[in-house]
Amino acid sequence: MIEASPEPKSAKREAKAMTSTDIQPAHGVEAIRQVLAHTPDNPGCYLMKDAAGQVIYVGKAKRLKARLGSYTRPPASHTYYTNKVEAMKAKVAAVEFVVTASDKEAVLLEHTLIKRHRPRYNVELRDDKSYPYFRLALADDFPRLSLVRRPNPADGARYFGPFDSAGAAKQTLRMLQRIFPLRRCADAALKNRVRPCLDFETGRCLGPCVGAIDREGYQQLARQVLEFFGGGGRRLAAEMEARMLAAAAEERFEDAARLRDRLRALQSTLERQQVSLTDGSQLDAVALHDAEGALRLAVLKVRLGRVEDSRVFEFESEALSPAEVMGQALLSLYATAPPPPLILLSHLPEEPELLAEVLAERAGRSVELRRPRRGDKRGLLELAMINAGQPRAAQDDDSGPALATLARKLNLAGPPRRMECVDISHLGGRLTVASVAAFEDGRPRKAGYRRYKLLGQEGAPDDYASMAQALERRLSGDDPPPDLLIVDGGKGQLAVAVDVLTRLRPAQAPALAAIAKGQAPGEPDRLFAPGRKNPLNLAARDRALLLVMRLRDEAHRFAVEYHKLLRSKALKRSILDEIPGVGPGRKKKLLTAFGSLAALKRASAREMVEQAGLDRPTAGRVEAFLAALDTLEGPQ
Repeated sequence: MIEASPEPKSAKREAKAMTSTDIQPAHGVEAIRQVLAHTPDNPGCYLMKDAAGQVIYVGKAKRLKARLGSYTRPPASHTYYTNKVEAMKAKVAAVEFVVTASDKEAVLLEHTLIKRHRPRYNVELRDDKSYPYFRLALADDFPRLSLVRRPNPADGARYFGPFDSAGAAKQTLRMLQRIFPLRRCADAALKNRVRPCLDFETGRCLGPCVGAIDREGYQQLARQVLEFFGGGGRRLAAEMEARMLAAAAEERFEDAARLRDRLRALQSTLERQQVSLTDGSQLDAVALHDAEGALRLAVLKVRLGRVEDSRVFEFESEALSPAEVMGQALLSLYATAPPPPLILLSHLPEEPELLAEVLAERAGRSVELRRPRRGDKRGLLELAMINAGQPRAAQDDDSGPALATLARKLNLAGPPRRMECVDISHLGGRLTVASVAAFEDGRPRKAGYRRYKLLGQEGAPDDYASMAQALERRLSGDDPPPDLLIVDGGKGQLAVAVDVLTRLRPAQAPALAAIAKGQAPGEPDRLFAPGRKNPLNLAARDRALLLVMRLRDEAHRFAVEYHKLLRSKALKRSILDEIPGVGPGRKKKLLTAFGSLAALKRASAREMVEQAGLDRPTAGRVEAFLAALDTLEGPQ
């Protein structure tokens, strides 16, 4: 049966499977042969299913009939890879296909179908983390350099990244603001401001809001930021030094001092960088290592000319060739984050030009796939290859038996590689938050952690409504569901989870369980499954139960940490707002100067005058208020 494909991004309709009314039931190569008579020689995707109706493999082809026909021929030689292909072919009971309008649509549809069905013999790299990018909108009269999590290639701004560490990205942003004093304020604040802000007073902004710099001068500074990201930091330093010396010679000493401070910050940054590529490249090096089916894929991210991050993915190769693995891996890696301009590869994928075209559309600019043979880029790729060849250290307690036990007790199709737990935390109904902790192969997967400030949950606590909202927010996004989702709280929360999943993901609902404390002190925790009145029969020291408890405890820890953070912010806000004569501007000065409420409590009125610029009467009131507060709170 043939059905034309719609847009690959949605891929809501798929070709119908061949049934017994179309052909006689068959298995293996014979099942593939029987469907060949109905298969066109057009581009598209094909789905192989086993006897249970599960999709076990998704492939793409320029010519569907030719590709499916290749599976009916015996292998020319017997290798590990061809043996895996033969094992997969033996499991095939049905084949479906979708005809697409072009080869490019087939590539996009293949990734969509792999993400939807998660076939055993395909590769999907699950990376739930959103990475920070620098954004600079040169189309604005006075551009602002900012950090964003979701780049929008269509908005005309320039993006630089991604950076794996949000903390490192924020530190880099602070450094860049010292070197290139662009505005930090939002567009609305820029338009409505009538007097300069604290950034202007401290030399961290050139004051476009009050006309202290014209558009041309500001745009020149913004272009210097682009040059820095392009690897031109040393040329900028030489130019800045020349301008500083010229200002000093003309006795413009204030200008010379400002340039000196910016030059020092720039030189310090250039000296700190351990540069691996002197041209300031933005690229990824992706290397694949195959050890008899145990595949490891290493990704080195180079940003601003230096290695920013290294990650290693491990999975079974099953029936895929290295070229097929690399192609599917690249589509997974850059499913949510735009790819860099250059990707170095240890193995070229099938049809690299077509894949580069697909990635370029996602990035909004050209993307080059290259397999370097020499030079520093070859050295970087070899470093990635070394990382790919080194297996990750196994944990002392192997989680394989525990995952197998969970699969057996919960009647799962296989061990739950990806597990998540949802926990709720509140303080008498106030500041209600939820957290999601994620384990993969029994180990914490921090990139999959999520936290939510729940809305409309102030007042009398409603744990069921809170759990429902948390699950809706976790499952309504683009992140793929886990293999097993656990809720903390027992059978009531489990019923809520069943209801939410029935509404949101009726076709892709993950397996569910709930964990509750023992009924009496000293009794073991209990694990509940949908449709069962009694908890699962697990001993107190059963490794499966202990694994779920570790996951639950991690979710609880993450929720409590977030709750403490929100309480701390609320405390700071309420205390400083209570001080007479201290408005938002003075509050910002105090926190900027002293860094924290604890440090501010230790400061004297004189220090507040000298370091925060407060007048003496206000500084005296702040000191007296905080001293009285300490007296009321008593010793900690």
